[in-house]
Amino acid sequence: MDKTKHLNQIAEFYNEDDFDYILLYYALKIFESMKYGSEFLEMGCSIGLSTKYLLRYAKSIDVVEGSTKNIERTGRRINRDRRVKFYNALWEDFEYPEYKYSDIIWFRGIEHIKDPLPVLINIKKALKLGGRIHITFPNALSLHRRLGVYMGIIKSPWEFSERDIKLGHYDIYDRFKVASLLKDAGYKILSFHGIILKPLPNDKMMELYRENPKLIEALFEIGKELPDYCAEIYICATPEEVEDENKGKS
Repeated sequence: MDKTKHLNQIAEFYNEDDFDYILLYYALKIFESMKYGSEFLEMGCSIGLSTKYLLRYAKSIDVVEGSTKNIERTGRRINRDRRVKFYNALWEDFEYPEYKYSDIIWFRGIEHIKDPLPVLINIKKALKLGGRIHITFPNALSLHRRLGVYMGIIKSPWEFSERDIKLGHYDIYDRFKVASLLKDAGYKILSFHGIILKPLPNDKMMELYRENPKLIEALFEIGKELPDYCAEIYICATPEEVEDENKGKS
């Protein structure tokens, strides 16, 4: 199947009523305190909620997105803001400019490609001196996956769920696996964070959110104490050579 056609089919799965977008909101709140500058590269835009949020802080945003449907939806959502430039391309194929971006935002992306290591190596050159990459991903060792094992729904936290298959995930990650990938790609991890302690499936979590948003806020705060049990993990990193150059200037 044509890759773009496949990505457009996956795009049909997403809508604003999915709990993934509550997770996204909290990831962006973490980004607020971790961003380095205001020239952003966004790796994938989905339905545009993240792009619209990032415009609060951006001088410019380049978006590399494989789905034409997602580009169309996001363009409408941001009212064709001129600070945003879209590139309809696969992450694996795009020609990234050198030393252009203060921050690369790759939220919920590494699980969507077979081998993220070459992409991580390739996009590293696009960061300015001191620039940062921000990655989020569904956590294999999250509370709800652990519960699924004990309830007999899945045999292992590493087993693909029906949702993983529908969304076209190629792999399942925990913090340590991604940290290893980043190290192999030549990055130094600056910090990691858990995003929401999630005991129930997305549809049930969305019901809880509608009934009492403060409960979700509380689960986010508790998640700070138990990051490896959270639904998603946020990792902020910078190229190793950037760290070395900064040390030489101090």
